[in-house]
Parts: sequence; C-alpha cells; structure tokens
Amino acid sequence: MKTAKITVLTPEIIDRVRDFHREDSSLSTRSIARNLDISQPSSHRILRKDLGLMTYKIQTFQFLGDKDVSRRMTFAADTCQKIDEKKLDTKKINFTDEAHFHLDGYVNKQNYRIYGTEKPEIRTKALHPERVTVWAGMNSKGIIGPQFIDGKKTIDGKVYNDIIKQAIPEVHSKGFVHGYIWQQDGAPAHRTKANLDLIHGSFDDRVIAKGYPARFKKGTDWPPYSPDLNPMDYYMWGSVKDKVYKNRPKTIPELKDKIKKVMEEIPESELESVCNNFEKRLRLTISKKGEHIEDILH
Repeated sequence: MKTAKITVLTPEIIDRVRDFHREDSSLSTRSIARNLDISQPSSHRILRKDLGLMTYKIQTFQFLGDKDVSRRMTFAADTCQKIDEKKLDTKKINFTDEAHFHLDGYVNKQNYRIYGTEKPEIRTKALHPERVTVWAGMNSKGIIGPQFIDGKKTIDGKVYNDIIKQAIPEVHSKGFVHGYIWQQDGAPAHRTKANLDLIHGSFDDRVIAKGYPARFKKGTDWPPYSPDLNPMDYYMWGSVKDKVYKNRPKTIPELKDKIKKVMEEIPESELESVCNNFEKRLRLTISKKGEHIEDILH
C-alpha cells in the first residue's frame, strides 16, 4: 500500500532540505522530494520561501572585447535617446533571426536552472541528428514566417537572399513596412551587397543591421555579439522549442507543422510585452556599461 507524501513542513524537514542543497546545489525539486518522501511543491516551497533561494539560468555568451562593449554601449544609448525623443517605437521593429530545430530534441538553455551554484547537467544526442533550420521574424503585432531551410544547407548569401525575397511580400501584406524598422544581426550572409540592397528597397533608412550605414550612410549598426538584445534570441526560440518538444515530433514534416502551429498561437499581448522588454534591456545594457546582461523575465 502506497503511503501518502509528507505535507507538514516541520523544522526538521526544512533542515534536511537545507542539508541536501549544501551537498549538491543542482538537485532538482523532484529529486529532493523523492529522497525525503515529500511532495514536489513542498520541496519547491522550502527552497524558495523557507531557505530564500532563487533559481538562476546558466547562460553562455561570446567574449566581448573593448570595441564590442563600446559598440553595444553606443547602440543602447543612441537607441534609448531615439525612444525618448519619440523617433523610434519598439513596437514597430521587425526583429529577425534563424535557429536550428533538431528532430531528436535539444538542450534548452532556457531551462538550465539551478539553486545556488552551478553544476551542469550532461545530456547526450545523436552524432548527426536530423534537423531543420528556421528563419522567422516578430514584432508587437505578429509573426513573419516561419521559413524552413534544409538542415544540411548552410545559410549563405544566396540562401538568405531567397529568404528575404519571400519575407518582403509578407511584411508588405501584413502592414509591417510603413513606419516599421527591419532588424537583423551581423552574420556575413545577412550583409552581402545584394541582401542589403533588397532590404533597402522596402525599408530605406529604417534598418538596424551591421554594414547598412556604411553602405547607405543611413540606418543603424546592430552591435556585435548581442543575442541578449534580440527578442528572437532571448524569448522566441526558447519559448517555441519548449512547446514544440513537449510531445516530441517523430518526423521532419511533423516538426515543421508543430513549429508553425506554436508560432501561430502566440498571443499578440505576449509579443507586445516582449517588444517592450527590448527597451528595458537597452537601459540595463547602459547601466552595465555595455557588458552582457542577465535575462529579464517577460
């Protein structure tokens, strides 16, 4: 006969949870609950409320040199000034990016959470897993795409040119051009002459992209190594993958269908909140003098 889980949180139980945490700070609430024969909500409550511990995400960033920090600082300061002067509306920025979706799942850095100090979890995957590369965009009103690229293909200048040629009619049809800004990161494929010319044809000076000001003497440079400023990186991909892999797809077509469905179901209120978060991140970047910033909850 199965015994009921202990629900009364006595000082003795709280002390035992404290001891478990001291021995291994990466233990999950489920592991602690199983070892002490208490419920998982109880172990979570003890860690958060009784012991006052917080969960932290494990984050990895590329190294920032002095010039990189300076460019991030300049971008954040200049953009915030435009926001303050009502010359830029964060709700009207088309943020864009690409991401890989593996058929055998993925290691979701958004879910790397620990209590206290870090002890990384080791996970395995196939040596050459099937995957699809997804390009998409977002603003406060909706989603652009997604577009799918064979996972074996490299996104070079020509492939990206095809992506833009499909995206431009879509942003026009959805009303995401007039008064809107186009944003993209500094990947070499993004900033070929042909691709910058194509973007210029619809957005003129309303572009945030590396190399754009140098070519057209207008627009704004996107700073290097700044996924922490792009909502596609700090929100979209992690959120979509969490839902797509909840019931793991078994084929590439099924994976694509799930990605489309998940992105179509994102409420506009959530997109608007995430875009508002962009300004908060810029101001935090200024306060950190251009260094990488920690995740801000949406």
